[in-house]
Amino acid sequence: MLKALQIGYKPRETRHPVLIPARMRVGESWVEAVIHNLSSGGALVASDEAPERGTYVEIRRGRLTIIGRVVWRKDRFFGIQAQGRLDIAAIINEPRLASRPRSANDPESSYERRAQPRADADARIARQLENSRRWSAAFQFGVFVVLALIAAGFAASELYQILSRPFSELESHL
Repeated sequence: MLKALQIGYKPRETRHPVLIPARMRVGESWVEAVIHNLSSGGALVASDEAPERGTYVEIRRGRLTIIGRVVWRKDRFFGIQAQGRLDIAAIINEPRLASRPRSANDPESSYERRAQPRADADARIARQLENSRRWSAAFQFGVFVVLALIAAGFAASELYQILSRPFSELESHL
């Protein structure tokens, strides 16, 4: 109770102790791993081939994938900081696959390990590109109109000065 009243106190994130077998990819190799503890921001994992601090790993449990960076390591245990928020219930309840999923590089595979499918991301980028193209075309047209008005004003001023001299001489003789 006293800690809750202190200024700046943040309660610790809820951790869920579990024992979930998984597969882990470090670089190009896959190894067995066990998830011992889960939170929404990362996990405590154990493996006989624990990666070094700073290494990026991919942990798969069924069709779910956790991608994160190793932030600490001690013997065969290490902690990862996930790239996104983890859905703890989905990871805990995900059944282990009877066989390994097809590779994402397999052309016949519909498996998508990204949180947002590539087609959606490509469509969003294409829309942004089209909007940028339209805006730049309108901006370019506006700049052209302003420059044309400035040039027309300059030409009109010069023409007025050229034509005003003979008329002022004619007026002075009258």
